[in-house]
Amino acid sequence: MQQQTILFLALLLTTTAQAQNNYSEAIQQGDAALRRGQYKTAINKYFAAEAFDPSKKAVVQGKVNRVFDKIEALRAEADRAKKQAEAALAKANKLVDAFYFYADRFALAFKKREFYFIDKNGDPVEKLGRWEKAEQFGLNGFAKVKRRNEDRPLLLDTLGNVYPVAFAVEELSMDVTALDLSEKDLPQIPEEVFQPPQLKVLFLNGNPFQSIPEQIGQLQNLTYLDLRSTNLKILPEQIGALTYLTQLNLAYNQLTALPEQFGKLQNLTELDLSDNLFSTLPVQISALKNLTSLDLRYTQISSLPAQIGALKNLTYLNLSNTPITSLPEQIGELKNLTALDLNKTQISSLPEQIGALINLTYLGLSLTPLTTLPKQIGALKNLTSLELINTQISSLPAQIGELKNLAYLRLSFTQLTSLPEQIGALKNLKLLGLTGSPISPQEQEKIKKLLPGCEIQF
Repeated sequence: MQQQTILFLALLLTTTAQAQNNYSEAIQQGDAALRRGQYKTAINKYFAAEAFDPSKKAVVQGKVNRVFDKIEALRAEADRAKKQAEAALAKANKLVDAFYFYADRFALAFKKREFYFIDKNGDPVEKLGRWEKAEQFGLNGFAKVKRRNEDRPLLLDTLGNVYPVAFAVEELSMDVTALDLSEKDLPQIPEEVFQPPQLKVLFLNGNPFQSIPEQIGQLQNLTYLDLRSTNLKILPEQIGALTYLTQLNLAYNQLTALPEQFGKLQNLTELDLSDNLFSTLPVQISALKNLTSLDLRYTQISSLPAQIGALKNLTYLNLSNTPITSLPEQIGELKNLTALDLNKTQISSLPEQIGALINLTYLGLSLTPLTTLPKQIGALKNLTSLELINTQISSLPAQIGELKNLAYLRLSFTQLTSLPEQIGALKNLKLLGLTGSPISPQEQEKIKKLLPGCEIQF
């Protein structure tokens, strides 16, 4: 009898151990299936585990509930994706007739036998009108348009202003407010150009003038003047009489200085001096208090004077492809600046005052000998794009994680071997470029885990 009891107890212990082994195995298989997203298999394994060991019913139920939570989360995510797809499709339908966007703002569209302009949401920009014929905005910021039942061509600016335009001096009349003589290969400006005082827009670019006559001062109603690629070496003092001028393009000339009266252009908002021979920033520019855009790329400017801080309204400053080596402390006074292009310069460091540029959205420092970023970089809360390609950067400050709006961070061909943990705080980061930088495979995996939703280029 005693032997039978011992045999019964041994059999019971064996059976219990077997049940526990089967339960554990089923639970492990269910967990593995859940991780793989095989939800039906996971549920079946969990119920099998309960069958092996009914005493673990509560544990199993918790596991099953977790599966259903996952399924519900996926369903909610699918619903969101569907709504986003529907919104994107609606936007795509609006954009289907668009050609391309000018300055990332307007595109030309055609529907129901008329041309019109749309924004990036695909909505019509009503202030830009509707036309029988229209061309996209050119690099100069104007579009050629034509009204129905009218023969006269017009120029349209991005504010919606319309200008009757002539394309030869023979077409000039008292109602013409725009004259386009670009690329006419004219050796000098015809005298007739200075006769109609009502001219507001004048294109003279692409002609080998070499000089501008004093009569330019007679066109006192000009708001836009394009003198690109005219081989200019000097500007007349009378340019200062154009006090209504808001946009002046002097790119691709041989200017080394500006006349003293240049500072009288108090209404000037956009000035392009790119690809000239300036070695220093003309002091007259500091008097242009309303200037919002200043283009100095491809000049010989090696430094900025302290007076740059006087341009309080500046939003765009381009110094790319210049030999500039540093920025003055006064750069921090340009608090309205949204874009600062220092690509292909000799900048090796940034002043602490860079952190005062709280409205900056773009900062370009690629192809420079830059070695470090100041911790004040973290104050640029509105920055969306930071370019540091082919620099000598070997580390990033922890404050990089404070750039919550950063979407594009380009760090290819740098000396970086790792990124700070704070990089994981950049939840809006869409693209991280690290091509050609000595990032180890282990560090790559770490970065991937820190930025799971970001496109990372190694």
